[in-house]
Amino acid sequence: MGRNLREKLTAILLVTCMTSIMLVGCSNNDSEVSKSAIGQKDSTSDTSGDSTEDAWMLAKTTPDAPYPETVIYTVGATVTSSIKFPEGSNDTTTDNGYTRLYKEKINIQNTNKFEASDGEDYIQKVSMAITTGDLPDIMRVDDYATFKELVENDLIEDLTDAYNNCASDLMKEIYASNNNKALDMATVDGKLYAIPTTQISGGPELLWLRGDWMDKLGLSEPKTLDDIANIIQEFIEKDPGKNGSGKTVGLALIPKYNNQFLYGSYAGGYQANNIFTIYGAFPKQWIAQADGSAVYGSVQPEMKQGLAVLSDWYKRGLIDQQIAVRTEDDLKGLIGNGQCGSFFAGWWAPYHTVSSYTLNPDAEWRAYAVPVGKDGKVTAYTNNPVQNYFVVRKGYEHPELLIKGKNVSLAYNQSSQAFSDTSDTVKYYRDTVNGQYGLDPLGGFDYYNAAQLSYQHISEALEGKRDEHDMTMYENTLYESCKRYQEAIDNNQKPETDDWLNYQCRIAGGKVLNDTQMNLVDPVFYNQTETMKLKWATLVKMEEETMLKILTNQENIDYFDKFVKDWKAAGGDQITQEVNAAIAK
Repeated sequence: MGRNLREKLTAILLVTCMTSIMLVGCSNNDSEVSKSAIGQKDSTSDTSGDSTEDAWMLAKTTPDAPYPETVIYTVGATVTSSIKFPEGSNDTTTDNGYTRLYKEKINIQNTNKFEASDGEDYIQKVSMAITTGDLPDIMRVDDYATFKELVENDLIEDLTDAYNNCASDLMKEIYASNNNKALDMATVDGKLYAIPTTQISGGPELLWLRGDWMDKLGLSEPKTLDDIANIIQEFIEKDPGKNGSGKTVGLALIPKYNNQFLYGSYAGGYQANNIFTIYGAFPKQWIAQADGSAVYGSVQPEMKQGLAVLSDWYKRGLIDQQIAVRTEDDLKGLIGNGQCGSFFAGWWAPYHTVSSYTLNPDAEWRAYAVPVGKDGKVTAYTNNPVQNYFVVRKGYEHPELLIKGKNVSLAYNQSSQAFSDTSDTVKYYRDTVNGQYGLDPLGGFDYYNAAQLSYQHISEALEGKRDEHDMTMYENTLYESCKRYQEAIDNNQKPETDDWLNYQCRIAGGKVLNDTQMNLVDPVFYNQTETMKLKWATLVKMEEETMLKILTNQENIDYFDKFVKDWKAAGGDQITQEVNAAIAK
């Protein structure tokens, strides 16, 4: 809590202490104030009307003052097969480590209006609730179109005043880490209608190379496209992995990975985004031009330059020749058994190289942020600032409850407060959350630069420059794992696989991400227009088939021009007009 809010809370509580009936025990210590207030909450019905009114007003207008009586709220709960509870406990979806923390800190309790599996089942339940008008008090909405529908039909609360009154300093700081873009996307006509869940930045894809092969061949770190091509060619021709002539596979790309194409997803795997962005091309993104109008990146002239590089590399054998039929499991297998030494992926790529470590502990993967431009920076596009939207049913008496609940979640997950608070409830919460037990009805969100912050905090602790509890619970768990990795290396022992994985992601990959200088370009449209609903699937199929044909030399580079003309005629021009109309509003 910020200093001003602490002073405000203390002042109001001191006034309350002077009333004829004491509502809470007064203290200059924030945690004692909170505990005392919570401890007295069941007796508030016997206090004077003025005292009760003051307590309710304090709860409704400050970030963390508890409600004087338990406030019940309904939610749409996401319940999946992965939800579990500690063995021997009586925990349920409405009574577990998460819900007890919310109750202790601000005196709220959830009941489940509906339960659904994540994904299509949940989306259908939300759609039914909207159709019938029977919404839970608080509900997660997974896409902007549905959020906007709720706003336009006056089905959800305006949260502007509630946010201004009750958002904690930490919440505001987290939103500010991405220039409040998430809040902007939840704002309609100047009013805030949701508390959005932020997306964290994965940064640009990194090029992951077999560092031990590079050392064996005396290869320098890559910076340019030519450097990358040279390294891959050396891997193939000189066979440092001793696979045999012609058996080492070039750059691993895949047409489909997690329902994404070989470009266009954010911080994805087995993609070629960096080969396009170096030329100022942003495939599958709606990008603003100099005059402010939006264009679809995949049909811009700059795309031809990236495609020309890929088709040339394929012709030279530098790209996996079976790209058109590869699956994710195929590529993991090639990487694991040492047949492939190069691929693009985010800082989390060691999840895909872990089998390589298991089969060959001497295999060393290194990450590089390449290619870099003349300014020494990597160009990348940013991701959608919002994962989903939490909204409050129109007419619910306590719209601020959503914000106050998320304050609690953020305080105990995105700061070190879980370690400084010694209550039994928090200890149980800390133990069960780390064990991935329970169901969180409200949830929190994270800093935009969470991966970089994680690297900074963990590396500082490993170097003895930061207390191990001066970080979040999750970071502390990662720190303990990375420390075990370091100790094993220092003792000439093989680190456990999980410790190797966490160190490679959070320290090795994290350092490259943290140190990379980037030119970031923000897409301007993430929604769906009316014509998109009818024609987008056809246009996407046309695009992906064309790009793969050009890459694999089934068509020459000028075939791109025909694709652009066909794309525009098949609905692309109309969609572009609709996108520009939407962003102009």
